[in-house]
Amino acid sequence: MKVIEINSKKANEMIKANKFSLIIDLREEELYLKGHIPYAINIPTYEINDHIDYIRSMSSKNILLYCTSGIQSISVGKVLLASGFKNVYSLYKGMENYNYKIVK
Repeated sequence: MKVIEINSKKANEMIKANKFSLIIDLREEELYLKGHIPYAINIPTYEINDHIDYIRSMSSKNILLYCTSGIQSISVGKVLLASGFKNVYSLYKGMENYNYKIVK
C-alpha cells in the first residue's frame, strides 16, 4: 500500500462529494487559522501521536492529509499506512497548490 497523492482539483471534488471521513491539516495552528480546507481539523505533524487513538477510529475510512508543500503529509501518511490504515490520501504539493475555497 502507498499514500495516494491527489491534486487540488481531485481533492476538491472528493471533499464536495463527502468522500473523506477525516481531513487533517498538519501545519502549525497559526497557518491553519489563516486559512484551511473546509472540514479540516488541525493536528500539527508533531502532535499526531497524541491523537492517534482518535485517528485510529477512522483507519478503514478515507483520510486526507495535507501540509504546506506535500512533504509532511506523505511522511505522516506512510506512518499511518504502516500502522494499519487503509485509504490515506495526500494533497499533492499541499496548500501551495490548493486553489479552491478555504475557511478562515
